[in-house]
Amino acid sequence: MQNKFIESITNVVLLLLFLMAAVSYQGKLFGHKPQDLFKDSQDKVEILPPNQSQLNELGIPNASLQEKSLGIWNIGESNSTDKIINTLAFSKGIYGFAGSVPMYLHLDHNNKIKKVVLLENNETPDFMESIQENGVISQWLDKDPEELMTMKPDVVSGATITSNAINRSITASIASATNSATSNKWYAFADLKTVAALLVIIMGLIISIKANKNKQLRTVQLLLNTLVLGLWCGKFISLKILMGWVSNGTNLLTSIVVILMLVLSIVMPLFFNRKSYYCNWTCPLGSAQELAGKINKRKLHPSKRMMKILKHSRAVITLGLFFFLWLGLATDIIDYEPFSAFIFSHASPIVITIALLSLLIAIITPRPWCRFVCPTGQILNWTNKMN
Repeated sequence: MQNKFIESITNVVLLLLFLMAAVSYQGKLFGHKPQDLFKDSQDKVEILPPNQSQLNELGIPNASLQEKSLGIWNIGESNSTDKIINTLAFSKGIYGFAGSVPMYLHLDHNNKIKKVVLLENNETPDFMESIQENGVISQWLDKDPEELMTMKPDVVSGATITSNAINRSITASIASATNSATSNKWYAFADLKTVAALLVIIMGLIISIKANKNKQLRTVQLLLNTLVLGLWCGKFISLKILMGWVSNGTNLLTSIVVILMLVLSIVMPLFFNRKSYYCNWTCPLGSAQELAGKINKRKLHPSKRMMKILKHSRAVITLGLFFFLWLGLATDIIDYEPFSAFIFSHASPIVITIALLSLLIAIITPRPWCRFVCPTGQILNWTNKMN
């Protein structure tokens, strides 16, 4: 009993270290700077005008700005009709894959968008590059306000959440700045992929109870996790997502699938004795590794001496990652977890290579990434041992 209590306290401390690493990573906790959490001010989000470098990107290098209202600056004279908008002031509750996606908008005297400059965000750089290359931002340029408020904007397949966050932020900002009404309902969360992903997760919950009686059901679930949750929907829990949520908060409707994954990953082990539930029953990468392992029944198992080392490797890697995040030296490392390889059209070559290596090694030894490396799995494992 005493050992279990000590283990529970240890895991709570480790989770607090994760929160500290997340705050250090972005300098925010649920969208607010830590030092401002206990202040009386209602507006804890700092809305800043563009600096000289950003003015250059906006195409107005020598402009002087006159603040008109929060998040809006007139260019030149105070009665000028050309303006700059910081979307952060008008996009509360709008989140991309890993947090908010703030922008500066340059509007001319006809309220047409002349230029969009993306600000610092937590999104994976390769995803953002694909979004820009596929015209998600350029589609908003040089259109009349009436057209902006009624158009159904394009999104990038595989980066739908972030695309929608950009589109919604622009729409909300233009509507507020020009006193326009928007009729857009294109961001409704209940699309076909969301419904399919929820059904697969619920099916996994049911099969996890019956799998001991019918092994074929488990194989079916592994295939659904890999093909539907992974390759088709691109839904998974990753350190990138968890860090983004802790730093910026999230939107329940747009993140409902991953939120359900996270809730079940905590509830099932704690209250229904389903250890490592997410890793074993939902994770598309874990499922793909297990399927790869079915190719070869003869497995290579590490020696007992090697296993004594390897069984701690995941925790050491995770704590090491936290340490480097505190030092500000590992902000790019979390972009290289192999989960985003399922969204292969936007994933970096490094991520795809890591994922393929994990699958190849899984043919000769069971689930290598899950057992020996995965920081996300380690964090979820700590939550499973808090009782």
